Amino acid sequence: MNSKIIFVIAFLAVLTGLYGMADTLLSTTDTASPPVTEEKEIKYITVWRATSALARGQTLSPSSLTREQLTEEAALSLGINSDVTLNFEPTTLMNMDVKQGALVFPELQTSPGQAGYLNLITRGDMTLYPLTIASKNLIDNYIQPGDYIDIMAVSSPRTNLSNTTSTLENFEGVRASLLMRRIRVMSVGQSNTLAEKADQRATITSTIRPKVNISNENESTVVIEVNPDDLAKLSLAQRTMYIEIYRSQHYRQTPDADVSDVIKNYTGIVELRGAGRDRLGEVF
Repeated sequence: MNSKIIFVIAFLAVLTGLYGMADTLLSTTDTASPPVTEEKEIKYITVWRATSALARGQTLSPSSLTREQLTEEAALSLGINSDVTLNFEPTTLMNMDVKQGALVFPELQTSPGQAGYLNLITRGDMTLYPLTIASKNLIDNYIQPGDYIDIMAVSSPRTNLSNTTSTLENFEGVRASLLMRRIRVMSVGQSNTLAEKADQRATITSTIRPKVNISNENESTVVIEVNPDDLAKLSLAQRTMYIEIYRSQHYRQTPDADVSDVIKNYTGIVELRGAGRDRLGEVF
């Protein structure tokens, strides 16, 4: 065989061997050093969960909630795309019941001035009523929101006493009696500054602002919480009687008095005319 042909065959065999060795070395290097992948940063979102059942009209406190961190993926699956921020002010109330363990959102809170707030501070089936009273015997800052009052009314079958400037000229049938007992006060007049500083509950109720005629210094408006069944009685009393309020008391007997109880020599002169009787007047 020609020596040149033998040399070419040998040279090709050597090249083939070298190529095989190089491929083996490269494969070993790739297996020993896997490719480096960049880790994705995990983002967390803050939520709040109720540790106990929350009632409608209740204020929130940090002790009634627990703070949790959810991954962005888990939060998005719940429809949450940012940190949940709640209002812990004592004037902000829950607008619906929340079960223990449920998540709490800002939409479940109502603040003063928002729609439905007055309904939240009114208990059960009660309603609010603006009662116009005589301010002659009303002591400044003695009755505050949250206090309980008794409503006293002076009535006359002959004279409409709803006007506090009325002067009685006929005392027949005039009587003072207790109209209602233990009525909760929600707001007094236009300002409750001292109450707001003294009591958190007063701060809540001080957002109630009755519309009053401020030109009449003899009258004040007090917003009270009453049973709807008493609205007719209050409405009629306000238009016919002289009304005053006092802090609720314990009475040995129900307060009730007529003119003869305070004017000891009060009597009525009666003239008989046939079968009928006509009262001519009163002497006192």
